[in-house]
Amino acid sequence: MLYADDAAIVSRSPESLEKMMSVIVRVAGLFGLMVSEPKTEIMCMLPKGIEERPFTVSAAGQTYKQTDRFVYLGRTISADGKADREITSRSCRAWKCYRRNSASMYDRRRADRQVKIRLLQVQVVETLLYGCASWSLTAEHYTKLNGTHRQSLTRCIGWSKRKPSDRPLSYAQALIQAGCEETIEATVRKRRLCFAGFVMRMEDNRLPKRMLLGAMAGGVGYRGGQESDWVSRLGEDLVAFNMEDQKGGNGNRAPRTRRQEAEASAKRHAREVETESTAISRPKRKRVREAAVGGKKWRPGTAVEASRAAEAALVANYVPG
Repeated sequence: MLYADDAAIVSRSPESLEKMMSVIVRVAGLFGLMVSEPKTEIMCMLPKGIEERPFTVSAAGQTYKQTDRFVYLGRTISADGKADREITSRSCRAWKCYRRNSASMYDRRRADRQVKIRLLQVQVVETLLYGCASWSLTAEHYTKLNGTHRQSLTRCIGWSKRKPSDRPLSYAQALIQAGCEETIEATVRKRRLCFAGFVMRMEDNRLPKRMLLGAMAGGVGYRGGQESDWVSRLGEDLVAFNMEDQKGGNGNRAPRTRRQEAEASAKRHAREVETESTAISRPKRKRVREAAVGGKKWRPGTAVEASRAAEAALVANYVPG
């Protein structure tokens, strides 16, 4: 995969990789270019159950060191194929982007809230979700991404505790106060489905299609459940958006029909969110009145449960508009 002066070379064996690097070094020399030995690294990705052995690759007198991760076009790629390091890196970069304009925009009390939220979406959120279409995330990853988004929204809208005993603002309440329409999880799932359609339209010999939809040869599975890959996450995305029928081969319907279904589902989702927000406020006002006339005292646990229900409603059954 070539981009400007960077390149990522993929091979099935160390011998084949060494031959490819020899050709690249020789051809680059014909045009007066030189492959940087300190900046060139090799990484081995093996199936589970196969022990990794250190190896070296040499080409035209250069010897390249082996690593367990490398950064390509801003993406952190790990040898184990997991997204833990990438999520951590994205969160750190998002906070750096936030601090860059915090004093001039995000943390200013007199700045227009809508302008701050829109700037937050196009700068911080896009930095946080850079390359998310190819991620294979777990519930822990979504929790970390949602936490980063919640903290940035809380600071952006200027929310703070009035009393030390006050509970932090939940993710669902932060989204409602900021006027955001979807959570980070819904955004990731939507972009992954869009990217999946782009990959499916590629020719079978294209490397992105082979890497994302193919399977590694060899290896053994562990006892019990196996880790879900990118294709399995697509099935979860379809279930989350109430599009299970697309998995059975009904993906050739007209785009206009899909858009109409998406708009109808989005309207239904908006009504569900409004119902949930109403359900949160009603019990609270009722219990306050009961406490005023000597009834049962209101307990904070009820509000916590209602907040969790509202947060789950923002993700469940969400369809991109």
